[in-house]
Amino acid sequence: MKRRHIVLLGILAVLVLAALIYTRPMPLEALCEADITQCQSVFGYHFRAPQVEDTRFEFPSNDTRCAQLTALFAQQKFCRSLANLLPQGGTTHRTQDGDFRWEVGFCFDATDFPDGSTGEGVLVTCRNFFGKLSLFRAYDGKAIRCTVQDQDAFLQQVYDIISAEP
Repeated sequence: MKRRHIVLLGILAVLVLAALIYTRPMPLEALCEADITQCQSVFGYHFRAPQVEDTRFEFPSNDTRCAQLTALFAQQKFCRSLANLLPQGGTTHRTQDGDFRWEVGFCFDATDFPDGSTGEGVLVTCRNFFGKLSLFRAYDGKAIRCTVQDQDAFLQQVYDIISAEP
């Protein structure tokens, strides 16, 4: 009986350790295996209720807003969610005035992927769906749900940059 408890506690300890390692804070470069400070442009869309349509934006690399966004994302630490281990389905959100969402894509020239192939275009996309943050890696098509420290402030900072008039 004692041996069984020790084995169960050992298994539990291994699972807790694995969860801590999986959810540890990591820079975007480590999660997406692309240096976003080398991107050629940043583009995407944003929406704030009660708007009806998305507002599109594109900032070339020489635009200060591109530099602000890449610096903001590069300095941030992202924690993968254990929810990534579950199947991902669609999401809905009933909007209220002031709710916002955005998607930011980092566009690159020819870049080498971890598997040895080369590609160009939008290699990393970050999406805020009304407070839920996810990353998308183009080279393997993987979507990663994640969080950041002080997430509400981070999401608002990104929104303020992409919605600002030039």
